[in-house]
Amino acid sequence: MLDWGVQVVGLTSDRARSLVKLGKEQYLNAVSMPDLFHFAQDINKAAGCRIGLKKGRLQKKRDECTDAGQKAEAEAQLAKAAESQKSYRQHIEEINKTVHPFDNMDEWRPKGQAEKGLLQCFTKIASIATGLGIEIALDKAAKILNQIPDIAAGIQAWQQRIQEELREWAQTKAVPSLHRQWVEKCALPYAYWQLQLNKAQAKARDKELRDYYKKRAEDAQMRYERHSLTAQLDEDTRQYYLEKAFSMAATFQRSSSQVEGRNGYLAFVHHAHKGIPKQRLAALTVVHNFDIRRDDGTTPAQRLFSRQFPDLFEFLCQNVTGFAEPRRSRRQPPALKAVQP
Repeated sequence: MLDWGVQVVGLTSDRARSLVKLGKEQYLNAVSMPDLFHFAQDINKAAGCRIGLKKGRLQKKRDECTDAGQKAEAEAQLAKAAESQKSYRQHIEEINKTVHPFDNMDEWRPKGQAEKGLLQCFTKIASIATGLGIEIALDKAAKILNQIPDIAAGIQAWQQRIQEELREWAQTKAVPSLHRQWVEKCALPYAYWQLQLNKAQAKARDKELRDYYKKRAEDAQMRYERHSLTAQLDEDTRQYYLEKAFSMAATFQRSSSQVEGRNGYLAFVHHAHKGIPKQRLAALTVVHNFDIRRDDGTTPAQRLFSRQFPDLFEFLCQNVTGFAEPRRSRRQPPALKAVQP
């Protein structure tokens, strides 16, 4: 990768063996961070789905009861299962809130805090399952627990990488030390929580989590606006610093959803058409890298190579010419018969 002028410093994957192997020293020598979506999915398979099934069975049992005493007992069991399911979802949300590089005061999350928080959440989830008579298999628990240190290491590695990048940027661009600290302590959290809010899905089940991100974004914006240096900087300088903060904040990836989405689409096309021609696969790759854009208008190619590329549609219009004419039909059009008056 160094021959291309690109250095891979971090990976986020679903823990497939071939991808985890890339993080080792003899390959890319990069930090391999587990994908948050698949981590939560492993917990859901081990406990969440089974809690939901338990609740469904108790609800069916309650509906089928005819005896008043048995129905009252079933109601109590169902209420306990419903409360357990609610607590489970709260802990899953807490896991989502924990996997971030900033703490509640928008300071760098201390080393070990994320790992401790994730361990506490999973321990409580396991306790909830046990309270309903659900035992989590040892192999599934081990798979979940083994990912927690790597998630914490991924957060720590990103923090160190951003701090080092800020120092190099300040030295190269002759940015004053006070301004660099303002970007790190004020502009970067503001940009980060704005991006997280934009990523949060506007679904009813995610309302509490979206409200949490909205509150974090508002608090970060308030700190940004009230900081004394914010008013002192001229508009161009402030905008330049903000663009730098947003570009750095966007590099923290907890999920491989973009790659997974593309792979899922290709799998769908593959099964629908019994295979994808190489030319079509190459065309889909070009569209993915040079035409799919984020909210900030950047494409994957722009973010990877830090340079602008021509608009894909305009490039095709200017460079792809000489299209073959459509084949002419061999059948002769039917002769029109004159209509007799």
